[in-house]
Amino acid sequence: MTFVQSAGFTLLSFALVISVVVFFHELGHLIVGKALGVRAIRFSIGFGPRLFGFNAGETEYRVSLLPLGGYVKFAGDNPYEEVAPEDRGRGFLEQPPWKKGVIAFAGPAANFALAVALYFVVFAAPHQDLAAKVGYVKPQSPAAQAGLRSGDRIVSIDGEPVVGWSGLQEKIRAHGGQPVTMEVERRGARETLRVVPAVHEETDPVETVKHGRIGISAVPRAAQVTVISPDSSAGRGGVQTFDKVVKLDGVPVGNWEQLQEQLSARSDALKLDVLRPEAVQAPGGTLWSDKPLSLTVPAPVAPGDYGLEASDLTLFAVQPGGAAEEAGLKRGDRVLAVNGRPALSWSDEVDAAIKAAGTQPVRIAVRRDGKELTFTVTPHLRKDRDETGLLQDVPDLGAAPDLNGFADAERIWVRYALPDAAYRAVSNTGGFVRKQAIGIVRIVTGHISSRAIGGPLMIADVARKAAENGWRELVFTMGAISIVLGLMNLIPVPVLDGFHVLTAFIEGIRRRPLSVRFREVANVVGIALLLTLMLYAFRNDAMRKWFE
Repeated sequence: MTFVQSAGFTLLSFALVISVVVFFHELGHLIVGKALGVRAIRFSIGFGPRLFGFNAGETEYRVSLLPLGGYVKFAGDNPYEEVAPEDRGRGFLEQPPWKKGVIAFAGPAANFALAVALYFVVFAAPHQDLAAKVGYVKPQSPAAQAGLRSGDRIVSIDGEPVVGWSGLQEKIRAHGGQPVTMEVERRGARETLRVVPAVHEETDPVETVKHGRIGISAVPRAAQVTVISPDSSAGRGGVQTFDKVVKLDGVPVGNWEQLQEQLSARSDALKLDVLRPEAVQAPGGTLWSDKPLSLTVPAPVAPGDYGLEASDLTLFAVQPGGAAEEAGLKRGDRVLAVNGRPALSWSDEVDAAIKAAGTQPVRIAVRRDGKELTFTVTPHLRKDRDETGLLQDVPDLGAAPDLNGFADAERIWVRYALPDAAYRAVSNTGGFVRKQAIGIVRIVTGHISSRAIGGPLMIADVARKAAENGWRELVFTMGAISIVLGLMNLIPVPVLDGFHVLTAFIEGIRRRPLSVRFREVANVVGIALLLTLMLYAFRNDAMRKWFE
């Protein structure tokens, strides 16, 4: 995609998202204002000169040049303008405080209602999800202790049917520390298992939440192997670490779990068809090509013990000059433990320990050519963006397993029933409103850096990426942006809806209108604050996009 095409697509995505979100925001003001007897003179999407429009009844509807917002012009909303004789009694400032407050709140409320509607469309429409089928079971996890196996299809939890992997995750996350009864389908038969999800803490810049985890993944590990020792059957048969087994005695192999099950039942010689990665030097990095080979593995000394294991904990890439290389780690080292804790998965034990260590030394035990070695690694710091888009110093090992070391998972089509889709739409909207509100408060109180504030450029990037991922992602993102717009407008800054709601509340208590002088000063202050915020947001966008 050329730069011009990319810029055009970004602009189009931004215009679509902003236009829809602003349209419904202003529509909320318009509908409620008219319903309460206030005359609407003009309804505009965008600011500045009129591009096109029409008149309907007593209101002009238009699209204006600058697509960065919109407004509803009510009669009598400016204390310096004289209300036309025919509009007296129908001006905005003439209304009782409760009416002004309701009209002001209607815009953000419309944004929240739009989010519910958009999320409903997303959940009600047929969409693909991973099947509720176990691909991988982490050793020593609650799932492993309960007897779950790779290939098990989870049918129900506590008697409630499970539809898709997302539905399974929701049920597990909601039962941290609480036993659940799980019905699984295994090789055509049904079994009932009792699982107690572990309580796991998940932290982001906004909050820390606790939820349940049982240690399973829908995605099985690829049949990419690590040779435990050169003296093993696999080593003597010429198998090398990172070979990917595609056939066993001529029968295709789908993933490591299948291969492991077949090997455990064998005690004779094997014929393996493998793909061996070979490095190809390219400008700016290293590419890998797969070389097909056929190997004969001699019979093992003990049944099933061919000396192979999965490669999900084996270092595939070691960055030159990185912390791992400095400490002496090499490609092909299999990580056994970190700081004395056995490594069962890369993310939970290895990566988590590196992040927790910061720049403090970490002891990493590995196996190399059948021998156990221990290295002391001092992580380096690298720049990476957190969920708010800010660059942070993140501890980095400078080494990782093969990121493509996982096989394909089964996918199914899912369509939620309309009541379920409605419930999900409301609950997702409520949850996102709560989290964004907490985030805004944390920015105001200084717990989150103000550099996280984004403007039109950030919204444009988010809209473009969502549009590239399909209509479902675009609609979901539009709902999220609608919520953010609604919340931002509820901040009690002069000229925003939240300030109008606040002043209506104050007038209701005082039982008399606020002075014209107060409104004048408040508007000047509000405009200055908004311009300052807009310039600061542009500055943050520019830093993120071009200078960081």
